[in-house]
Amino acid sequence: MGKDLLLKLERETLLQLTPEQLVNIIVEQAIAIEKLNSRILELEEKVEKLKISRDLDSKTSSKPP
Repeated sequence: MGKDLLLKLERETLLQLTPEQLVNIIVEQAIAIEKLNSRILELEEKVEKLKISRDLDSKTSSKPP
């Protein structure tokens, strides 16, 4: 199954697919969702670290300006 099919998941198209094809789509989507969730967590951690480093200036940090 190609990515073109995944991009065009219209109701009529889905109704014409076999159960095996539908399961394949679900599995591919689950994998994509897991990758996206991991990336979101990674980016959220990075944002938090950046917020902390932004808030540490020469007045609140032991580092010189």
